[in-house]
Amino acid sequence: MIKKIILGLCFLAFLTPSIVFADSAPISKKEIKEVEQFFNTYIYSANNYKDDLIDKYTQNAEIERVVIKPDGTKQAVDIPMQRYIKELKLGRKTAKLLGYKNTYINKKYIKTGDNEYKIITTRIPFKDKEGLNAEFDVVKTPDGLKIAKESMETTVQRFLKEK
Repeated sequence: MIKKIILGLCFLAFLTPSIVFADSAPISKKEIKEVEQFFNTYIYSANNYKDDLIDKYTQNAEIERVVIKPDGTKQAVDIPMQRYIKELKLGRKTAKLLGYKNTYINKKYIKTGDNEYKIITTRIPFKDKEGLNAEFDVVKTPDGLKIAKESMETTVQRFLKEK
């Protein structure tokens, strides 16, 4: 009898993961395609230093860098959106000359609410061999999809010193 109950629960969990794993809502293939296309345009704009990169964010997007310290501990640093825009503009020419690009692998698209999505991926920075965690909270706005929060791991220590 217990075997049948356990088997039934396993079967139920297999058929209805959105109920068992309530932290995400069911996402349709159409939504996945839309979020994936948006993220691909974000990657293209970022890696090609396009002016429209800033338009991929909400006006008050949260930007977070999770700095991995030399001892392996991590510290989150919030960057105001205006500072982030300023740094994007300042660093663009140098990065372009160096050919700096990020590669994103192991992308997962999750629906977190009505017109809200999370992209979880591994970012491999220019010339790095190992990937770093990155997450993007994306929302649907009247102007299309936009990044409302961006969180990336980094080994760049200067983020700890700047405010």
